Amino acid sequence: MMIDRSELISYLEIFEKELHDDILAYWMAYGVEKKGHGFYGAVDLDNKPVLSANKTSVLNSRILWTFSAAAKQYPEKAYESLAHRAYRVIREDFADNEFGGFFMELSSSNQVESDVKHTYAQAFVIYSLCKYYEFAPSEELLSEIQTFFLLLDAKTKDPVNPGYLESFTRDWEPITENRMADNNEPKSLNTHLHLLEAYAAVYKVWKSELVKRRLTELLELFIHRIIRPDGHLGVFFTTEFEETESSKEICSFGQEIEGSWMIWEAAEILGDKEILACIKPLILKMADAVLRVGVDKDGGVFLESTRWGSHIRTNKHWWLQAEALVGFMNSYQLTGDSSYWETVKLTWSFIDQFVIDHDRGEWFTKVSRLGEAYVVEPENDPSPFYRNDWKIDPWKCPYHNGRAMLELVNRISELLENSADANSLLKTKNKQNG
Repeated sequence: MMIDRSELISYLEIFEKELHDDILAYWMAYGVEKKGHGFYGAVDLDNKPVLSANKTSVLNSRILWTFSAAAKQYPEKAYESLAHRAYRVIREDFADNEFGGFFMELSSSNQVESDVKHTYAQAFVIYSLCKYYEFAPSEELLSEIQTFFLLLDAKTKDPVNPGYLESFTRDWEPITENRMADNNEPKSLNTHLHLLEAYAAVYKVWKSELVKRRLTELLELFIHRIIRPDGHLGVFFTTEFEETESSKEICSFGQEIEGSWMIWEAAEILGDKEILACIKPLILKMADAVLRVGVDKDGGVFLESTRWGSHIRTNKHWWLQAEALVGFMNSYQLTGDSSYWETVKLTWSFIDQFVIDHDRGEWFTKVSRLGEAYVVEPENDPSPFYRNDWKIDPWKCPYHNGRAMLELVNRISELLENSADANSLLKTKNKQNG
């Protein structure tokens, strides 16, 4: 069912306004160091920088991705300078020029605080470099991306079993501690989802046969190992990439709805018709699984379920709400089923009413089921990485909500263009028949 053009235009304007006047405006006003060449590691709820906070490659690469994407799409806006600034920060402050790759964490004065190499964090850097290349292409930058990909492929890919290893020392020796998993499991959904995202971005700018093969392998890993028969995703895995017993009782709604559109995007970039045909019903099943048990009646998305679904963590984190907008929009575009669009509108209503901080800007990190913003960390339901009393922190970035607004603007624009073309074709046919 086609959505009314006037409604699409109205929401396009809403999402574009949120992107420019709230999200990006906030980061330009409060995220940029006043006495430095980079970005603050944290900013509190009163929009004051936390000068003692460390900086992470994850946050800074996400800033690079967001402002590169915005600068590419809106060249008339003042986003270009922040894209270039973010690239210099990644290249000059976080790059490990001795062993390759990028440091995990720096102090506020840009001294190395953590030299652990997480595959997850490295994936975000190459992902952001590819988006920067789309905005400001150069042979030097492409060579940098190619060299970094070959390093990641050589160092992080499991030489024996499916998938990728999670953590390494500075000189790329695998380590079994400090993995980014709840119980230090050998392999995780989170790392492989964002590696898929990153390698799709690499293949978009560099049509290498090796990149194509690795992207294909990752998609097949999702098809055969990660996506469960019910549409939910496995979360943690053994070295041999079998889901762990404790993982089987968990459903991670945010990663599932985010994955539903990111897996499809990766398959489209790969362009393999057989994989696309196989993936389409799977990612729709993923979206439906989240819609069935992960979306509240007000449109807010719950964090996760545990204990085989008997326990729902009902708090609603900012990034899940953003990813739900894109995931359900993608499902609508693939099916024409307007119920997905209605979910997009409902989730946006929840975001607008409860998640956006209309007084001080940007989005709250987490709200309760009823929409009350947490401004301190609840003892009985801690966040996995980020803090509720900071608006910016090493993990709270403009990437989820900024990217969601960019995606929605582009997807709605495509729908409007297609409907205009269809109307024009219909008028032409009517004239011919008349």
